[in-house]
Amino acid sequence: MRGARPLEPGRRRLTGPSAEPRRREAAASSSAPASPASPFLVESVGDAAAGRARDVSATVLRALRKGEPAPGARLDLHGRKRDEALRAVESFLSRARGEGHRAVLVIHGRGQNSEDGAPVLRPALAAWLAGAAAARVGVMAFAPAPPRSGGTGATLILLRR
Repeated sequence: MRGARPLEPGRRRLTGPSAEPRRREAAASSSAPASPASPFLVESVGDAAAGRARDVSATVLRALRKGEPAPGARLDLHGRKRDEALRAVESFLSRARGEGHRAVLVIHGRGQNSEDGAPVLRPALAAWLAGAAAARVGVMAFAPAPPRSGGTGATLILLRR
């Protein structure tokens, strides 16, 4: 109670909204579909994006963020242009799913050596993964890799069986 002062006479006491609505508002701002027709629920935290198909539980996404299941295949996109990288990702995911891989790792880097100094591949990959093309090739969920697998410089992708 140290430092507390009584209210001035005649001033009304103001109270804010309860904690419950704030939690809902925060959840709504950080977890929203890319568009009304998007097949994925996408969460953005800083520059990193994670998402899951509408029929996939949040538990599956939490496990993926921890690196479970371990990736069975990897694709390194360093040095590729945006369009070339996205075509490579689509081809890689189709091939990996056909080979029976459940989880894959796509290494895109953090964008520190990009011409403008801003990442190019990471946001392009996140946008592609949140769209219908990713759903067509069997993406269930995606999340930034845990630090041991590349952190925000790589994305873990969970594929349908």
